[in-house]
Amino acid sequence: MELNGSKTTLLARARIIARELAISAATPQARADACLGLLDELGSDSRVEGFRRALHALPVDERHYWIGTLYTLMLPSKVRRSQATYFTPPAVADAVVDLAIEAGFNFAQDDVLDPAAGGAAFLSTIAGRMATAGLAAKDVAYRLNGIEIDAGLATLSRRLIADRLGAALPRDIIVVDDALKAKIPAAYGLVIANPPYGRMSIEEVRGRAWRRVAHSGHINKYALFAELCFRHAKPGGVVALVIPSSFRAGPLYDRMRSFIRSRGEVLTIGSIAGRDGVFLDVAQDISVLIVRKGKAHRADAKVRFPIVGVTCSATPIVEQALPPKSGDAWPLPAIDPQTVGGATLADYGVGAKTGYFVWNREQTRLVSKLGGRRGFPLIWAKNVRSGALCRPSGKKGIQTDFVTFAEDSAAVIRSAAAVMQRTTNDKQPRRLIAAMVDPAVVARWGGFVTENHTIVLTSENPEQLALAVALLNTSAVDQRYRRVSGTAAVSVTLLRKLDLPLPAVFREALRDADGDAEAAALAAYRVHAKMVEA
Repeated sequence: MELNGSKTTLLARARIIARELAISAATPQARADACLGLLDELGSDSRVEGFRRALHALPVDERHYWIGTLYTLMLPSKVRRSQATYFTPPAVADAVVDLAIEAGFNFAQDDVLDPAAGGAAFLSTIAGRMATAGLAAKDVAYRLNGIEIDAGLATLSRRLIADRLGAALPRDIIVVDDALKAKIPAAYGLVIANPPYGRMSIEEVRGRAWRRVAHSGHINKYALFAELCFRHAKPGGVVALVIPSSFRAGPLYDRMRSFIRSRGEVLTIGSIAGRDGVFLDVAQDISVLIVRKGKAHRADAKVRFPIVGVTCSATPIVEQALPPKSGDAWPLPAIDPQTVGGATLADYGVGAKTGYFVWNREQTRLVSKLGGRRGFPLIWAKNVRSGALCRPSGKKGIQTDFVTFAEDSAAVIRSAAAVMQRTTNDKQPRRLIAAMVDPAVVARWGGFVTENHTIVLTSENPEQLALAVALLNTSAVDQRYRRVSGTAAVSVTLLRKLDLPLPAVFREALRDADGDAEAAALAAYRVHAKMVEA
């Protein structure tokens, strides 16, 4: 579906109806029944009549998407977060199935498994493709297999598939179970999923398979689902995943990247602009991964990097090899391959570390007045604004907050420094947002501390630090950071490795551009690239 006013209108209607139905549809079956009524040509619930008529004016795949979305909105927010119930939009589902077919999936012959079936976006799309190819509804039903943890959603999804096929299903295509605990005896020609995500404790996982894709202190559901998908794909079969882009570059996903490369040929790493509203309530970048299970990925094999699920453009799809080391980050192709910086923050004499204070764990140390106690002002992430000096002004920008200390601490910043936001939201156009701390802060209080949603940049040379901050706030650098990071959180590790123009080159370019940092950054990258060529 195009991201236009119609989607906004439907979403607003769906939210209102979900609130109206929440009490009467408090059980999985009741939620399913409320949504199933929207498939009927004639409605019986006046509360949803306008919404039902709007849905019946849509193509079948979009109608199914919005019915599933309504089910999601009726879930208690805690349940929705724990199950990470976010449906795949039709345009994305179609594109992913197309990529799977290009990779070798044969919908006239292969069986399919979706271990996180959700609203049956993939299974329903494939069912439609199979029916169009001339397969009987019964044959389609015996080729499709899904697992869904929510009983009501499984009921709804079976009906959506039957609606797509125009026939009753001879078997339960989607079973109710936790795929990470279920026994899955078969292997499939296509294993496709938009799995749930979120941290899991080591006590929640079974067996030892998780060690292949995760570290003990950072176990994510989607990594476990990825391992499951590869385990149940046939040799030569296709694994197609819609997962958070954090797997591409996150330092703690090195095992997952190594595992994927060891299990088959990585064919496609597509990008989806999830933070622009493609996925309901998802606040991070999303990728599409297509792998053909079999021999380990060759170091020289080219991988395609398309933009998935949006209106097609004439821009050619870039192909490039993955890094030589299996666990290294998988960066997106360069926007302009001819521009290289050749430096890092260290070359600017700048160090970076995560903010110190976790306020919700030590609330007793957070005060609005020191009252004679030892303490220092706290800089919140919200105090950081690009192009303005950073000053401690409280979480709400009203009053200065202080953190008390029983003794001297290395956490107190007493020198020239800058602060970056460590997380951003979908309303902010930049991933990297930095600001110099007003020198008056240290002069007045003797130092300051920052919260853990910030990154502190320090240097013995204030001028070099200011130069680095001006550079970090440019689009050119922001775009390069996005190539190597797919999350809303800024990684200190990736920030330290980020390719930047040489300090002397950027400083000269800044003079030539009369202080225009955006123009200077672009020029500095190009200058160094020419120096390398020469």
